[in-house]
Amino acid sequence: MKRQQLALFIGLSLSALSATTLSTTAFASQASDPQTVFNQAYQSYLAAVKADENVQQTAKLAYTSGKAVYGKSDDNTANLAINYAKAIKGYGDELYEQRFALYDEAHTILAANHGKQSIETVDALLGKANYTTSAYKAANFLEQVIGIAKTQNNPKFVADMKLEAATLLAKKFSSKKYREAKNYLEEADEYYQENLPENSLERIKADFLMASFAEGRKRYNQAIERLNRIVTVFDSNLNFDHSAELTAHSKLVGLYEKQGKSEEATKHCLAIAQMVPWKESQEQTPLYRVNPKYPVNKARFSTDGSVVMEFEVDAAGFVKNPKVLSSEGGSAFEKSAKAALEQWRYAPKFENGKPVSAISQVQLDFKINRH
Repeated sequence: MKRQQLALFIGLSLSALSATTLSTTAFASQASDPQTVFNQAYQSYLAAVKADENVQQTAKLAYTSGKAVYGKSDDNTANLAINYAKAIKGYGDELYEQRFALYDEAHTILAANHGKQSIETVDALLGKANYTTSAYKAANFLEQVIGIAKTQNNPKFVADMKLEAATLLAKKFSSKKYREAKNYLEEADEYYQENLPENSLERIKADFLMASFAEGRKRYNQAIERLNRIVTVFDSNLNFDHSAELTAHSKLVGLYEKQGKSEEATKHCLAIAQMVPWKESQEQTPLYRVNPKYPVNKARFSTDGSVVMEFEVDAAGFVKNPKVLSSEGGSAFEKSAKAALEQWRYAPKFENGKPVSAISQVQLDFKINRH
């Protein structure tokens, strides 16, 4: 196994901006009581970020106390609002609305202070695009971001913002903004291929997204080419494991299996097995799975069922010798579960640097939609 270490951070924003820093006036030497309260709150926030603990609570306190000091129209208030928005954790409409309101407040302040086309507004616009529920508004915010980027005389920054836009639109609004996302991605990818080394973070992110688009259109060979390029970059340039490499191998297993190329998938099963230790005490996670078919004769009676199976994962990651340990609902569920499981692929167990067979278990549940 390669030495574990982090070097690339695939999940990070490509934006070179940071709207989270307070101006140098933040810590006045002759502080009033509100200023003292804010100074303490902001220091607590910085410590929380460093420790990665209680960030949301301290960001909120820094924002509310800072707003009392700087007022509703100061850049510092905008930056504190962005800090707080980024610190909010969780999902749901209410939290999305809260984040959007904070980014909108920040954007209003920064646009008034610096102009709507100012680079200072980019982070807030990206936040608004990410947390609006409207595909049209998201696309409009992102178009503004790219327009601002074009004023900076920095082609890479433009490409980075196009990749940001493509990623966001593909993730949240692909059904309505597929064409815009695809166009932005292709333009960014073209720039990266012409101007950046193959092991750059930007090219890896673009390759992942290009692979996703290709797979969505069932252009599996194109997706495979992109993902293999990612794998090659890690194999050629890095001597440690990385989550992006693991993800690429995993996606390749699924793509090759969809094409019926099980032998091609095997080398990626083995690569994953070398990266991820076998966990004896846990149910193994399949790299590729086929969902069992709900038995037709059971559907008439709206019957639910479940099957617990034990099986061997051989040295190439194939499922062998599945057997039923227990089941509910009858033999039709057992037959369907076995047929599906035999098509699954796993990362095999490694011992002393070599793949070996191992025993695992899984429970397959059958539930019919009654609505």
